[in-house]
Amino acid sequence: MKFSLYLGKYSGIKVFIHWTFSLLILWIIIANTRSGTPILDTGWTILFVILIFLCVILHEFGHALTAQKYGIQTRDIILLPIGGLARLEKLPEDPKEELKVALAGPLVNLVLFLLLSVILFFTGFDFNLLEAPKLNGSSIWLFLASANFFLAVFNLLPAFPMDGGRVLRALLSFKMPRVKATEIAGGTGQIMAILFVFFGLFNNPLLVLIGIFIFLGAQAEVNQTKQHSFLEGFIVGDALMSKFPVLAYNSPLQKAVDKLLDGQATHFVVVKEDSPVGILSREGIVQGLQDQSAQISIEKVTDINPLKLEITLPLEEALKKMAAENKKVALVYEAQHFIGILDQENISEFIMVKNAITR
Repeated sequence: MKFSLYLGKYSGIKVFIHWTFSLLILWIIIANTRSGTPILDTGWTILFVILIFLCVILHEFGHALTAQKYGIQTRDIILLPIGGLARLEKLPEDPKEELKVALAGPLVNLVLFLLLSVILFFTGFDFNLLEAPKLNGSSIWLFLASANFFLAVFNLLPAFPMDGGRVLRALLSFKMPRVKATEIAGGTGQIMAILFVFFGLFNNPLLVLIGIFIFLGAQAEVNQTKQHSFLEGFIVGDALMSKFPVLAYNSPLQKAVDKLLDGQATHFVVVKEDSPVGILSREGIVQGLQDQSAQISIEKVTDINPLKLEITLPLEEALKKMAAENKKVALVYEAQHFIGILDQENISEFIMVKNAITR
């Protein structure tokens, strides 16, 4: 993954840490240095942050491994300064499955909290240290236990994009359609987000940022669910684009530049002897110009592993495949014969038109 450090993988799931994580460590060092904090205390703080993020990784693996049981793969897990993200290929739509996947993450944190609490109890932890709490070798495990309890509780708040929002939707989905359940869960989350913002304005600015994050996340979840629901009953052929710009694979890149500037198309089908061999995107054209020149062959900057879809594939499944493989355009076939392309932007237009007709 671009701008991320690969940490390893487990059960086929790769783990990355985003470069911005280093900014968090740098900020801790600078803030502690300016406040005159001893180097040893700064070291304990950094270690504590690293341990928390290890717990976050375990939290995300809770989601990912549970999803695997239902045939849902995870593309990767990435660590950001604000937390972790397990990028599932899709979300389970069966309420029971979604409930289990959503609860798996917080459950991991609760198990860690209980294990650390038991260890502290039997090792004779001096709870008098809590009168003047300080992060050190004696108290770090207590702080870590508390952090895991907080992570479990915070993630169970009934608001998207937290796990609690998905738990609420799953429970509601037992009694009502998924779209309606998502709207209620999303609305609940947005009300909570407004309360966070209001309270944060007078107490803690961080709560304002959390509130905005929750509000936008809830709206995005509702919109996405409505979009996928509307696609039910349609197939790839319903949104097929039979007219599209074509480029010869051995033409100079300048030819692609001319077509890009002369029209509104951002993706081109690259052909060889009248057969499609790949897709060239606007980003690929720009990257080719930056790295090489306008005279190189189009073949050198073409995506030669395009996504291929059958015309009869449900449109909802096609959109999920495009999202999972991060493809904005797919080649469409009928009985192994190339007949057109499917474009994510065109799917959005298709939804808007059909939605307008329905209304």
